[in-house]
Amino acid sequence: MAGKKITCIILTAAFLLAGCNSKTDISISSTESTSGSTTATTTAASSESTETTTVPAATTTTEAEQKKFEFNPHLMTPTLLPDIPQDYWDSFHNLCDALREGKNTFECSSKEAYEWATDPVTLTELFPAACNKVKNESDDGSKPFENGVGRIYYTIPIEEYLERQSAFEKYITETINKYVEYDDTDFEKCLKLYDYMERNFSYETFPGGGDGANYYTIMNHTGVCNELASVYSYYLLQVGVEAFHVGCFDELDHAWTYMVIDGKGYYSDPTWSLISEGEDLPLYYFIMNADRRVESGCPVDDLTLPLLPKYWLSRSKSTFSADDDSLLFPSGSFMQSIDEEKKVIRYQDIDKIDHEFGYANY
Repeated sequence: MAGKKITCIILTAAFLLAGCNSKTDISISSTESTSGSTTATTTAASSESTETTTVPAATTTTEAEQKKFEFNPHLMTPTLLPDIPQDYWDSFHNLCDALREGKNTFECSSKEAYEWATDPVTLTELFPAACNKVKNESDDGSKPFENGVGRIYYTIPIEEYLERQSAFEKYITETINKYVEYDDTDFEKCLKLYDYMERNFSYETFPGGGDGANYYTIMNHTGVCNELASVYSYYLLQVGVEAFHVGCFDELDHAWTYMVIDGKGYYSDPTWSLISEGEDLPLYYFIMNADRRVESGCPVDDLTLPLLPKYWLSRSKSTFSADDDSLLFPSGSFMQSIDEEKKVIRYQDIDKIDHEFGYANY
């Protein structure tokens, strides 16, 4: 595990050099106020006074009867099982359950599973409110892991942590239910959350401090490529789309998201499409295959993958691909509207010529 001893702040710095009604045809003018709430334990409030979206927000005339997303504390990425075995995930999920109850111990399969589950990187990627608020090193001489039991060392009072976790879960569930409908396809979930992030997040350096990088980015809507890619992945996991963030160190140091849509892998870059209010959503970087990612200056032959115990994909046993080009939009494509009944995206090219893209078969 020594190769992964990277704190939330260090990981951020490593990438810093790299940014309604029923489903009918909706125009681009939809604007809604922020649904997130703040509490005394959530010191980082959203820097945006409103949240906007091109894609229709998830509201219906029968909203009370519509099934809603609930907060999922048991996130995982099956693609990485060759390197992160099931007992690691089970141990991590035991940790998450214990944290939500304010417990001091959790069942854990091994010392290695304990170290991965409590690593700051694992926490910031998959359980953001706990990053920097718990640690895996003892101050009282007790053994962090012994006889199948892992210890939790809180850096703040437990009651304060429980309030923080509860407020965070409330914010996450409100956000995803505002922008995504439970019966959306994987493609629609990816597009709606991409639109949400591009319109409401900005590129700013994580200032450090007591919060983990991803928690800060979620609550303040600011971050660099590393946090933006990871937070987009986190939101996708919350709505049932497998995703994790990857990156490269080459002439360009950058991070982006890998996501799985209907069994096929794609890259998505939530940094390079950030827009200002009133602008149309660019679609070129929304879905990319490996060739497009390489053409944009980001090599994919030796990717970084923070969730992996050894950090680098080349050192792992996990494999994944991004070869499909059936969902790619042309360069200079800008979102105009989505017709969810007909499964059609309407967009304009750089010359303002209208086009349609049907996604019913994906």
